Order: sequence, then C-alpha cells, then structure tokens
Amino acid sequence: MLESSSWVSEARWPYSDGGLELRASHIKVVSLGLEGGIARDIIEDLESMGASCTWMDVGGSGFDRTVVDWRSVLSGAHWLILEMSSFGKEESLASAVGAAMVFAELEGAKTALVVDEETMMDYEKAWGSVVERIRQIGFVSMSVGGRAKIASMENVNHSEVGELLRLRGLVSVVAIMDEQSRLMEIHHNLGIETGSTTIENLKSMTASMLAGLPSSNYSSEGVRYSAGI
Repeated sequence: MLESSSWVSEARWPYSDGGLELRASHIKVVSLGLEGGIARDIIEDLESMGASCTWMDVGGSGFDRTVVDWRSVLSGAHWLILEMSSFGKEESLASAVGAAMVFAELEGAKTALVVDEETMMDYEKAWGSVVERIRQIGFVSMSVGGRAKIASMENVNHSEVGELLRLRGLVSVVAIMDEQSRLMEIHHNLGIETGSTTIENLKSMTASMLAGLPSSNYSSEGVRYSAGI
C-alpha cells in the first residue's frame, strides 16, 4: 500500500520479473495533477513495475506549491509526468505544473506530457500554454483522438501532428496510439516507428515507454521495444 498524506504519496517497491527490472527499478518519476486523471493511472502502472514514484494531488487539502521543495522532490528524477488538461483548468493547477516544469529542467528531469481528453478543460488555453513551454517537454503521448484535437487547433492534417511536435517543437519522442487497433506511430530523433503494440491502452503504453526509454539510448530498437512494438 502507498504511504500518503492528503496530497503526496511516494512508493519505492522492489521488482524482479525478468526483462524489465533493469529499466523500471532504476527509474524515478514525479507527477502532479488531480485524482482521477490519466497521470495518476500511469504512476500506478510504473509503481507496479518497481519504479520510484512520487504523486502530488494538487486538489488535496494542504497542497501549497509555494512551500514544496521542488529541487528535493525532483532531484535525481528521470521524468516529470503532466497532463495537458492541467494547463486548461483552474489557475492554481496551471501555476503548480508550470513551477514544477521550471525546476524539472534545472534538475535534469525530462517533462513527459500526456494529451488527455478531459472534457472539463479549456482546450485552447491548455494547448496555448503547452506551446509556450514546448521546448521544455521531452516526451509527448496521445491517442488518435488527442491528435485530432491538436490538428484542429493547429490547422494541420492529422498526419502532420507528430512531425510538427518533433521537428518544430523539438520534442524528443512523440508517441501516438490508436487504442482500438493498437497501432502505434512514434516520432523520435532517428526517424519514425510504426507497428502494432502488445499494450492495450494509452496509459499503459505511456508507462511502458517511460520505464524503458532511459536505458534504451533512444535507439530505434529501444523505442520500439519500450512501446511494445
């Protein structure tokens, strides 16, 4: 069970199960957002793999971003996991994730952004805030539905979204998943990977990639393996 206060929980679970232990058990991730979002689900998947995870519930009682020791929280972290919807809701949440991104960059942690399809958010505001910070983001994952929303806001064809983020936004890895067919399209520094994944949904695929990428050298084979292709 997780040890938790009203707004923060942390787990460091040992893990040994063949191929993944050298990856997941050496990964440290931090995430913040609201309970019920996909980021929390990704954290749970990573915890089950043995990763060292810290979750901050911004909606929890007692959370105050001004007293969080961001340097300590993010020290040694590989990833800061955020949801796009965090930028399109209340200002306190947007401010908290913005502050976390600044310190993540200072501490050498990569920001991983999930383009969630939360209905209760201002999409234009959220995407505008993401674009302003796009050079601070190292990984983006989305469903084909999320890709369609971005394509609409950017006035581009759906097929152009991955290249847009990879080449113009300089995002290192952009992973797009069709959850019904399980087809993947991944844009990265060495090219584009496509294929069918063995992973069933966006949150588990994102967790798998975040667990595998740090030890993959971001090679084409490593990217494919981390995505279950």
